[in-house]
Amino acid sequence: MARDDEAYIHYEECNTSLNEAWQIIERLESSNDRLLSWAAYHMALIAYARPFKESYGANKRRHRMKFPPGLSESDKKLHQELIRLRDQFLAHSDLLPKDAKVYVGEVSGQPLPLIVSNTDPQLPKPEVVRQLIERLLDYQYSQLSWYQQQFKR
Repeated sequence: MARDDEAYIHYEECNTSLNEAWQIIERLESSNDRLLSWAAYHMALIAYARPFKESYGANKRRHRMKFPPGLSESDKKLHQELIRLRDQFLAHSDLLPKDAKVYVGEVSGQPLPLIVSNTDPQLPKPEVVRQLIERLLDYQYSQLSWYQQQFKR
């Protein structure tokens, strides 16, 4: 079997992103700066989602980490929610979830448009996301021996 360097690189990139997300969440516990904590948590959730989004390699080859078998249904639901948050709110600003409407009033004879919309979605508790990341990393590290076999001669 020919070794697949690109698959190994993607595997390690997934581990790096998940570890980055874990480290950010871990450090949030000691932060007193609400604005920086808010921004850091958003970045942690984006880093979490990165392995599960398509990554293009040579010759437009696509890589994406699959959600591992054996994790609970609640883990899978949380994962799906995190991916949705990344796609619609954190990394993009989809208008559909906002369900915004414009109402036009008048002040001193001038039109005054007012936008009414849903608030930003509530994010999962960092502790719950950190625990999911730990389970995903446990799975990832259990796959390391398969990749190491690729480099034996």
